[in-house]
Amino acid sequence: MLSGSFTMRLFVVLTLISVYLLFVATAADPVLAQMTDGAETTPEGKVITLDDNDRTTTLQVNETFLLKLGESYDWNITIDDQTIVSRVVNVLVVKGAQGIYRAHKPGSTTLIAAGDPICRKTTPPCQAPSVLFKLNIVVTDPTATYTPGIPAFESILSISMMFAALLFRRKN
Repeated sequence: MLSGSFTMRLFVVLTLISVYLLFVATAADPVLAQMTDGAETTPEGKVITLDDNDRTTTLQVNETFLLKLGESYDWNITIDDQTIVSRVVNVLVVKGAQGIYRAHKPGSTTLIAAGDPICRKTTPPCQAPSVLFKLNIVVTDPTATYTPGIPAFESILSISMMFAALLFRRKN
């Protein structure tokens, strides 16, 4: 039979291990650590430029990107499905940028930007050709694809509590 002090030490050790695993799981995984309050994510992480024409970009829900196609064209932006990605309104962007766009829900959509040369507005208008920019956007939900690398801390904590309760019950 186990002594009371050994049982208590075992309980404390199992509890500390559970708390440690909770800390490690939370620190290692941004999905567990992230507390979303609707705050804007900064666009510095993703900037979409003319170099991204005909490419696919992947975003996570609530992630944003800055569309910066330059000042040489007058851009008309359309998005196939604005329930997946849309422009963030009332945000001032740097010169040459066409806006900040946010991913709302998982899915895929296409952003198309038609650019007419600025010199077409001059008199006489220039004959420079228009440009068509296309970006395929795939939005994923990080919580839907999350697979923990370590056992869930709730399970470990529950097992330790049941084990401790069993040991205390045997003592009495």
